[in-house]
Amino acid sequence: MKFGEAPIDESLGAILAHKLYDKAGKLILNKGRRLSKSDLAALRQLGLERVTVMQLSAADLHEDAAAERIGVSMAGANVLMRAPGVGRANLTAALRGILHVDVPRLELINNIYDGVTIATLRAYSLVDVGEMVALVKVVPFGVPAARVVDVERIAEASGAVLQVRPLQRMRVALIVSGTEATRSRLLKSFHDPVRKRIEGWGSELLEPTFVLHNAQAIADAIRAQANADMILIASISAIIDREDVAPSALALAGGSVTLHGVPVDPGTLLMLGYLGDAPVVGAPGCIKSPKTNVIDWILPRLLSGERLTRANLVSMGHGGLLKDIAERPMPRSKTD
Repeated sequence: MKFGEAPIDESLGAILAHKLYDKAGKLILNKGRRLSKSDLAALRQLGLERVTVMQLSAADLHEDAAAERIGVSMAGANVLMRAPGVGRANLTAALRGILHVDVPRLELINNIYDGVTIATLRAYSLVDVGEMVALVKVVPFGVPAARVVDVERIAEASGAVLQVRPLQRMRVALIVSGTEATRSRLLKSFHDPVRKRIEGWGSELLEPTFVLHNAQAIADAIRAQANADMILIASISAIIDREDVAPSALALAGGSVTLHGVPVDPGTLLMLGYLGDAPVVGAPGCIKSPKTNVIDWILPRLLSGERLTRANLVSMGHGGLLKDIAERPMPRSKTD
Protein backbone atom coordinates (compact mmCIF):
# COMPACT_ATOMS: atom_id res chain seq x y z
CA MET A 1 0.00 0.00 0.00
CA LYS A 2 1.08 3.55 -0.64
CA PHE A 3 -0.63 6.58 0.85
CA GLY A 4 0.03 10.21 -0.01
CA GLU A 5 -0.04 12.77 -2.75
CA ALA A 6 0.37 11.52 -6.29
CA PRO A 7 0.28 13.16 -9.74
CA ILE A 8 -3.10 13.04 -11.42
CA ASP A 9 -1.62 11.03 -14.29
CA GLU A 10 -0.49 8.31 -11.86
CA SER A 11 -3.75 8.03 -9.91
CA LEU A 12 -5.94 5.90 -12.18
CA GLY A 13 -7.58 3.20 -10.01
CA ALA A 14 -6.27 4.72 -6.81
CA ILE A 15 -8.62 5.38 -3.87
CA LEU A 16 -9.36 9.01 -3.12
CA ALA A 17 -8.38 9.78 0.47
CA HIS A 18 -10.37 12.98 1.07
CA LYS A 19 -13.50 14.65 -0.25
CA LEU A 20 -12.94 17.13 -3.04
CA TYR A 21 -14.99 20.29 -3.55
CA ASP A 22 -15.09 22.87 -6.31
CA LYS A 23 -14.53 26.58 -5.70
CA ALA A 24 -18.22 27.05 -4.93
CA GLY A 25 -18.06 24.44 -2.18
CA LYS A 26 -19.95 21.77 -4.11
CA LEU A 27 -18.86 18.18 -3.54
CA ILE A 28 -17.21 16.79 -6.66
CA LEU A 29 -15.85 13.45 -5.51
CA ASN A 30 -16.30 11.59 -2.25
CA LYS A 31 -13.52 9.91 -0.29
CA GLY A 32 -13.10 6.19 -0.83
CA ARG A 33 -13.85 6.44 -4.54
CA ARG A 34 -11.70 4.54 -6.99
CA LEU A 35 -10.61 7.14 -9.50
CA SER A 36 -11.65 6.53 -13.10
CA LYS A 37 -10.48 8.21 -16.30
CA SER A 38 -13.47 10.55 -16.22
CA ASP A 39 -12.73 11.41 -12.57
CA LEU A 40 -9.16 12.34 -13.46
CA ALA A 41 -10.42 14.46 -16.35
CA ALA A 42 -12.74 16.30 -13.95
CA LEU A 43 -9.87 16.94 -11.57
CA ARG A 44 -7.73 18.35 -14.35
CA GLN A 45 -10.56 20.73 -15.26
CA LEU A 46 -10.45 21.95 -11.65
CA GLY A 47 -6.81 22.78 -12.20
CA LEU A 48 -5.51 20.06 -9.87
CA GLU A 49 -2.18 18.45 -10.61
CA ARG A 50 -1.85 16.21 -7.55
CA VAL A 51 -4.31 14.40 -5.31
CA THR A 52 -4.06 12.47 -2.02
CA VAL A 53 -4.81 8.81 -2.60
CA MET A 54 -4.18 5.30 -1.37
CA GLN A 55 -2.81 2.90 -3.93
CA LEU A 56 -3.31 -0.78 -3.22
CA SER A 57 -1.01 -3.51 -4.47
CA ALA A 58 -1.82 -7.10 -5.37
CA ALA A 59 -0.86 -8.06 -1.80
CA ASP A 60 -3.51 -5.80 -0.27
CA LEU A 61 -7.21 -6.17 0.42
CA HIS A 62 -9.78 -3.41 0.00
CA GLU A 63 -11.33 -2.31 3.30
CA ASP A 64 -14.70 -3.90 2.50
CA ALA A 65 -13.25 -7.30 1.62
CA ALA A 66 -11.01 -7.19 4.69
CA ALA A 67 -13.87 -6.25 7.03
CA GLU A 68 -16.09 -9.01 5.66
CA ARG A 69 -13.43 -11.70 6.09
CA ILE A 70 -12.60 -10.53 9.61
CA GLY A 71 -16.29 -10.42 10.50
CA VAL A 72 -16.82 -13.97 9.28
CA SER A 73 -13.87 -15.19 11.32
CA MET A 74 -15.13 -13.51 14.49
CA ALA A 75 -18.73 -14.75 14.35
CA GLY A 76 -19.23 -17.88 16.44
CA ALA A 77 -22.42 -19.64 17.49
CA ASN A 78 -25.57 -17.52 17.33
CA VAL A 79 -23.74 -14.46 15.97
CA LEU A 80 -24.73 -13.06 12.58
CA MET A 81 -22.48 -10.97 10.34
CA ARG A 82 -23.43 -8.29 7.83
CA ALA A 83 -20.90 -6.24 5.88
CA PRO A 84 -22.60 -3.04 4.65
CA GLY A 85 -19.44 -1.52 3.19
CA VAL A 86 -17.31 1.48 4.21
CA GLY A 87 -14.85 -0.92 5.80
CA ARG A 88 -17.16 -2.29 8.45
CA ALA A 89 -18.87 -5.51 9.47
CA ASN A 90 -21.75 -5.55 11.93
CA LEU A 91 -22.06 -8.57 14.23
CA THR A 92 -25.46 -9.12 15.85
CA ALA A 93 -27.06 -11.64 18.18
CA ALA A 94 -29.18 -14.29 16.47
CA LEU A 95 -31.08 -14.91 19.71
CA ARG A 96 -31.45 -13.66 23.27
CA GLY A 97 -28.65 -14.85 25.47
CA ILE A 98 -25.28 -14.21 27.08
CA LEU A 99 -22.44 -12.80 24.99
CA HIS A 100 -19.17 -14.66 25.46
CA VAL A 101 -15.98 -12.98 24.31
CA ASP A 102 -12.53 -14.57 24.13
CA VAL A 103 -10.94 -11.40 25.51
CA PRO A 104 -7.25 -12.43 25.26
CA ARG A 105 -7.61 -13.32 21.59
CA LEU A 106 -9.68 -10.21 20.91
CA GLU A 107 -6.80 -8.16 22.29
CA LEU A 108 -4.31 -10.07 20.13
CA ILE A 109 -6.38 -9.34 17.03
CA ASN A 110 -6.74 -5.66 17.86
CA ASN A 111 -2.96 -5.49 18.20
CA ILE A 112 -2.14 -7.05 14.82
CA TYR A 113 -2.24 -4.00 12.60
CA ASP A 114 -3.02 -0.29 12.90
CA GLY A 115 -6.49 0.32 11.59
CA VAL A 116 -7.93 -3.17 12.10
CA THR A 117 -10.31 -2.59 15.00
CA ILE A 118 -12.95 -4.72 16.68
CA ALA A 119 -15.15 -3.21 19.37
CA THR A 120 -17.48 -5.48 21.35
CA LEU A 121 -20.00 -5.23 24.13
CA ARG A 122 -18.63 -6.24 27.51
CA ALA A 123 -18.23 -9.99 27.95
CA TYR A 124 -21.23 -11.70 29.57
CA SER A 125 -23.68 -8.97 28.58
CA LEU A 126 -27.27 -10.11 28.23
CA VAL A 127 -28.18 -9.35 24.62
CA ASP A 128 -31.44 -9.43 22.68
CA VAL A 129 -32.17 -10.77 19.20
CA GLY A 130 -30.75 -8.42 16.58
CA GLU A 131 -28.67 -6.42 19.07
CA MET A 132 -25.23 -5.44 17.82
CA VAL A 133 -22.58 -7.26 19.84
CA ALA A 134 -19.48 -6.16 17.91
CA LEU A 135 -18.30 -3.86 15.15
CA VAL A 136 -15.38 -4.58 12.85
CA LYS A 137 -13.99 -1.39 11.36
CA VAL A 138 -11.07 -1.27 8.98
CA VAL A 139 -9.85 2.31 9.26
CA PRO A 140 -7.66 2.72 6.15
CA PHE A 141 -8.97 1.97 2.67
CA GLY A 142 -7.01 -1.25 2.52
CA VAL A 143 -4.81 -3.56 4.57
CA PRO A 144 -2.19 -6.17 3.73
CA ALA A 145 -3.94 -9.48 3.03
CA ALA A 146 -1.40 -11.22 5.25
CA ARG A 147 -2.67 -9.33 8.28
CA VAL A 148 -6.22 -10.51 7.60
CA VAL A 149 -4.90 -14.06 7.42
CA ASP A 150 -3.29 -13.47 10.82
CA VAL A 151 -6.68 -12.46 12.23
CA GLU A 152 -8.33 -15.53 10.75
CA ARG A 153 -5.73 -17.86 12.26
CA ILE A 154 -6.10 -16.38 15.74
CA ALA A 155 -9.89 -16.56 15.49
CA GLU A 156 -9.72 -20.17 14.30
CA ALA A 157 -7.45 -21.08 17.23
CA SER A 158 -10.00 -19.56 19.61
CA GLY A 159 -12.84 -21.68 18.31
CA ALA A 160 -15.17 -18.73 18.84
CA VAL A 161 -14.03 -15.22 19.64
CA LEU A 162 -17.67 -14.19 19.88
CA GLN A 163 -20.66 -16.37 20.65
CA VAL A 164 -24.08 -16.00 22.23
CA ARG A 165 -25.26 -18.74 24.55
CA PRO A 166 -29.06 -18.88 24.73
CA LEU A 167 -31.02 -18.54 27.95
CA GLN A 168 -32.60 -21.85 28.87
CA ARG A 169 -36.07 -22.20 30.30
CA MET A 170 -35.44 -23.33 33.86
CA ARG A 171 -37.57 -24.06 36.89
CA VAL A 172 -36.43 -21.80 39.70
CA ALA A 173 -37.30 -22.45 43.34
CA LEU A 174 -37.56 -19.65 45.88
CA ILE A 175 -37.04 -20.46 49.56
CA VAL A 176 -37.89 -17.60 51.92
CA SER A 177 -36.79 -17.92 55.54
CA GLY A 178 -37.80 -15.87 58.56
CA THR A 179 -40.01 -15.95 61.62
CA GLU A 180 -43.67 -16.82 61.70
CA ALA A 181 -44.43 -13.19 62.48
CA THR A 182 -42.66 -12.06 59.30
CA ARG A 183 -43.97 -14.80 56.95
CA SER A 184 -46.53 -12.67 55.12
CA ARG A 185 -44.31 -9.61 54.83
CA LEU A 186 -41.28 -11.51 53.56
CA LEU A 187 -43.20 -13.55 51.01
CA LYS A 188 -44.84 -10.41 49.70
CA SER A 189 -41.59 -8.42 49.50
CA PHE A 190 -39.58 -11.14 47.74
CA HIS A 191 -42.05 -13.04 45.57
CA ASP A 192 -43.17 -10.44 43.05
CA PRO A 193 -39.75 -8.85 42.30
CA VAL A 194 -38.12 -12.26 41.93
CA ARG A 195 -40.96 -13.56 39.74
CA LYS A 196 -40.70 -10.56 37.41
CA ARG A 197 -36.96 -11.09 36.97
CA ILE A 198 -37.16 -14.84 36.42
CA GLU A 199 -40.09 -14.63 33.99
CA GLY A 200 -38.41 -11.74 32.20
CA TRP A 201 -35.50 -14.08 31.48
CA GLY A 202 -37.84 -16.73 30.09
CA SER A 203 -37.86 -19.11 33.05
CA GLU A 204 -40.49 -20.24 35.55
CA LEU A 205 -40.56 -19.33 39.24
CA LEU A 206 -42.07 -22.17 41.26
CA GLU A 207 -44.40 -21.50 44.17
CA PRO A 208 -42.31 -20.01 46.99
CA THR A 209 -41.56 -22.07 50.10
CA PHE A 210 -41.47 -20.39 53.51
CA VAL A 211 -39.45 -21.92 56.36
CA LEU A 212 -38.13 -20.81 59.70
CA HIS A 213 -34.72 -19.14 59.58
CA ASN A 214 -32.49 -21.96 60.78
CA ALA A 215 -30.02 -24.19 58.96
CA GLN A 216 -31.96 -27.45 59.33
CA ALA A 217 -35.25 -26.03 58.06
CA ILE A 218 -33.59 -24.43 55.03
CA ALA A 219 -31.60 -27.62 54.33
CA ASP A 220 -34.82 -29.66 54.34
CA ALA A 221 -36.38 -27.14 51.94
CA ILE A 222 -33.35 -27.34 49.63
CA ARG A 223 -33.51 -31.14 49.51
CA ALA A 224 -37.24 -30.93 48.76
CA GLN A 225 -36.59 -29.00 45.53
CA ALA A 226 -35.69 -32.03 43.42
CA ASN A 227 -37.62 -30.67 40.43
CA ALA A 228 -35.88 -27.29 40.43
CA ASP A 229 -33.01 -26.38 38.10
CA MET A 230 -31.95 -23.49 40.35
CA ILE A 231 -32.64 -22.59 43.97
CA LEU A 232 -32.80 -19.08 45.40
CA ILE A 233 -32.69 -18.45 49.16
CA ALA A 234 -33.98 -15.10 50.42
CA SER A 235 -33.88 -14.58 54.15
CA ILE A 236 -34.91 -12.21 56.91
CA SER A 237 -31.24 -11.35 57.43
CA ALA A 238 -28.25 -11.11 55.13
CA ILE A 239 -25.53 -13.77 54.94
CA ILE A 240 -22.57 -12.45 56.91
CA ASP A 241 -20.21 -15.44 57.00
CA ARG A 242 -19.62 -18.85 55.39
CA GLU A 243 -20.78 -20.36 58.70
CA ASP A 244 -24.03 -18.38 58.67
CA VAL A 245 -27.46 -19.96 58.34
CA ALA A 246 -27.82 -20.28 54.54
CA PRO A 247 -24.29 -21.61 53.81
CA SER A 248 -24.64 -24.06 56.70
CA ALA A 249 -27.99 -25.18 55.31
CA LEU A 250 -26.47 -25.84 51.90
CA ALA A 251 -23.74 -27.96 53.48
CA LEU A 252 -26.33 -29.91 55.50
CA ALA A 253 -28.26 -30.56 52.28
CA GLY A 254 -25.16 -32.06 50.66
CA GLY A 255 -24.07 -29.06 48.61
CA SER A 256 -21.04 -26.79 48.69
CA VAL A 257 -20.36 -23.06 48.64
CA THR A 258 -18.42 -21.70 45.64
CA LEU A 259 -18.07 -18.18 47.03
CA HIS A 260 -19.66 -15.93 49.61
CA GLY A 261 -18.88 -12.28 49.03
CA VAL A 262 -18.96 -11.26 45.38
CA PRO A 263 -17.06 -8.05 44.42
CA VAL A 264 -20.13 -6.37 42.95
CA ASP A 265 -21.98 -3.60 44.77
CA PRO A 266 -24.95 -3.57 45.29
CA GLY A 267 -24.91 -7.27 46.15
CA THR A 268 -21.60 -8.13 47.80
CA LEU A 269 -23.27 -10.44 50.34
CA LEU A 270 -24.45 -12.90 47.67
CA MET A 271 -23.60 -16.57 48.13
CA LEU A 272 -23.27 -18.99 45.21
CA GLY A 273 -23.03 -22.71 45.69
CA TYR A 274 -24.18 -25.95 44.07
CA LEU A 275 -26.21 -28.98 44.97
CA GLY A 276 -25.13 -31.40 42.28
CA ASP A 277 -25.63 -29.49 39.02
CA ALA A 278 -28.22 -27.11 40.46
CA PRO A 279 -26.98 -23.61 41.40
CA VAL A 280 -28.00 -22.45 44.87
CA VAL A 281 -27.99 -18.67 45.31
CA GLY A 282 -28.16 -17.01 48.69
CA ALA A 283 -29.66 -13.75 47.51
CA PRO A 284 -28.84 -10.36 49.02
CA GLY A 285 -31.66 -7.95 49.79
CA CYS A 286 -31.08 -6.05 46.53
CA ILE A 287 -32.85 -8.88 44.69
CA LYS A 288 -35.99 -6.92 45.57
CA SER A 289 -34.81 -3.81 43.73
CA PRO A 290 -35.67 -3.31 40.04
CA LYS A 291 -32.34 -1.55 39.52
CA THR A 292 -29.35 -3.42 38.13
CA ASN A 293 -27.40 -5.27 40.81
CA VAL A 294 -25.34 -8.43 41.28
CA ILE A 295 -28.39 -10.62 40.61
CA ASP A 296 -28.59 -9.28 37.05
CA TRP A 297 -24.93 -10.17 36.49
CA ILE A 298 -25.10 -13.71 37.84
CA LEU A 299 -28.56 -15.23 37.28
CA PRO A 300 -28.70 -14.78 33.48
CA ARG A 301 -25.35 -16.57 33.15
CA LEU A 302 -26.63 -19.41 35.29
CA LEU A 303 -29.82 -19.50 33.22
CA SER A 304 -27.68 -19.97 30.09
CA GLY A 305 -26.34 -23.18 31.60
CA GLU A 306 -22.94 -21.81 32.59
CA ARG A 307 -21.42 -23.24 35.76
CA LEU A 308 -19.80 -20.29 37.48
CA THR A 309 -16.54 -20.81 39.31
CA ARG A 310 -14.90 -18.82 42.08
CA ALA A 311 -12.62 -17.26 39.43
CA ASN A 312 -15.65 -16.18 37.37
CA LEU A 313 -17.11 -14.41 40.37
CA VAL A 314 -13.87 -12.81 41.52
CA SER A 315 -13.30 -11.34 38.05
CA MET A 316 -16.52 -9.33 38.40
CA GLY A 317 -14.74 -6.85 40.64
CA HIS A 318 -13.50 -4.95 37.57
CA GLY A 319 -16.55 -2.83 36.73
CA GLY A 320 -18.46 -4.21 39.69
CA LEU A 321 -19.21 -0.87 41.30
CA LEU A 322 -22.76 -0.30 40.07
CA LYS A 323 -25.14 2.54 40.77
CA ASP A 324 -26.28 2.60 44.36
CA ILE A 325 -29.76 1.54 45.42
CA ALA A 326 -31.46 3.94 47.82
CA GLU A 327 -33.66 1.16 49.24
CA ARG A 328 -30.66 -0.52 50.87
CA PRO A 329 -30.44 -0.23 54.66
CA MET A 330 -27.07 1.51 54.31
CA PRO A 331 -26.76 3.27 50.93
CA ARG A 332 -23.44 4.86 50.10
CA SER A 333 -23.08 8.32 51.56
CA LYS A 334 -23.48 11.09 49.00
CA THR A 335 -20.82 13.09 50.80
CA ASP A 336 -18.09 10.41 51.07
